[in-house]
Amino acid sequence: MKKLLYIDLFCGAGGTSTGVNTARLHGEQCAEVIACVNHDANAIASHAANHPDALHFTEDIRTLELSPLVHHLQKCRTKNPDALVVLWASLECTNFSRAKGGQPRDADSRTLAEHLFRYIEAIDPDYIQIENVEEFMSWGELDENGKPVSKDRGKSYIKWVNNVKKYGYNFTHRILNAADFGAYTSRKRFFGIFAKNGLPVVFPKQTHCKTGAASLFGTMPKWKPVREVLDFEDEGKSIFNRKKPLAEKTLERIYAGLIKFVAGGKDAFMVKYNSMNQRGKYVPPSLDEPCPTIATQQRLALASVSFL
Repeated sequence: MKKLLYIDLFCGAGGTSTGVNTARLHGEQCAEVIACVNHDANAIASHAANHPDALHFTEDIRTLELSPLVHHLQKCRTKNPDALVVLWASLECTNFSRAKGGQPRDADSRTLAEHLFRYIEAIDPDYIQIENVEEFMSWGELDENGKPVSKDRGKSYIKWVNNVKKYGYNFTHRILNAADFGAYTSRKRFFGIFAKNGLPVVFPKQTHCKTGAASLFGTMPKWKPVREVLDFEDEGKSIFNRKKPLAEKTLERIYAGLIKFVAGGKDAFMVKYNSMNQRGKYVPPSLDEPCPTIATQQRLALASVSFL
C-alpha cells in the first residue's frame, strides 16, 4: 500500500488534516499530513495542538520560503520511498462566494491559486487537490470597481486549470455536498483533483440523498437531521433574566415568532440571522434537515420554549 503524504496549504485549525489522518485502508492508516501552512498564528496554534507531528509554517503561502518545506519533504520521502505526495489547497473562498453578493471582490484574494505554481515546481506533487466554493469555476476578470466582468466569467479558471495541466497532470472535478455522505450539515463544495498522468482518481460514492430513494442496489437513506446531534437539555439563557431588558419592539418580534412557529407545533426550532429567501421571507433552518454552514460569525442558534 502506497501511503499518501499531504502538504496542507490554508490549513486553518486543522479540519482537513484531521480528515486526512483518520483515513484508513484495510484498517491501516493510509494518509498523513506532514506539513501545513497558514498565515494566522491562532489557527496554527490550534493545528499544532492537534497535529504535533506535522511541520508548521505561520506564513503567507505567497511569500513562504520553500527550502525548509522541500527539505522536510525529502526526509519524509526517504522514510517512505513509495509514498505519493499530495498538495492540498483550500483556497480562500470569500471573494468567489455568492455570499459576497454585489460587493467588490479582492483581486489579490482571487489570484491565490496562481501562487501554487512555485509549489508545484519545488515539490513536484503526485496529486494536487483543490477545495473551494462552486463559484470558483466562475473566476474571471474584475472591472475597475472590483466587480466580476460577466463576459469573462470562468476564463481565468479555465486558463489556470490548463496551465496546471501543462506540468503533466490530468484534471477532473466534482461538486459534492457533505450531506450526501452522511454529514449533519448541507455544504456544497467544489473539489478538483490534478493527478500525474497514469495515476487514478476516485471520488467517494454517495451514501445519502435529500428525500431518500430506492435504486437497483437498495434504498439510499435520507439526509441526516441535525436534531440527532443537538443537546436539547441545554436550554441556553432565558430572555427574561437579562441585566438590560429587551426592547418592546424586540419582544413584539419574539412574540410574532412564537405565534408563527410554536403555535404551529414546534417547541424548539433553529434561528439563522440574515436568512431570507429570494422573496425576502424569513425561512428558519429545519431541525429535521442537515444544518446549514456554521460560520465564525455565529449566525445560528437553537430557540426553545418552556410552557409555564
